Amino acid sequence: MKKRTQKKKNTSEDFLRDILIVQLGLAGLTQHQIRKIVGCEMKHVASILKHFKKLREK
Repeated sequence: MKKRTQKKKNTSEDFLRDILIVQLGLAGLTQHQIRKIVGCEMKHVASILKHFKKLREK
């Protein structure tokens, strides 16, 4: 039988991490720099910052 994986619950820590990623992205840091500061996966940083790419181009 396969074990069911539980969905990770969003916590206040996750929310604050996402806000930090947004602020660092708006400040102009690269994704690699943000990943080092926040300490999470590059995939997570990229998934958040892709929404702000359109704002920076204007």
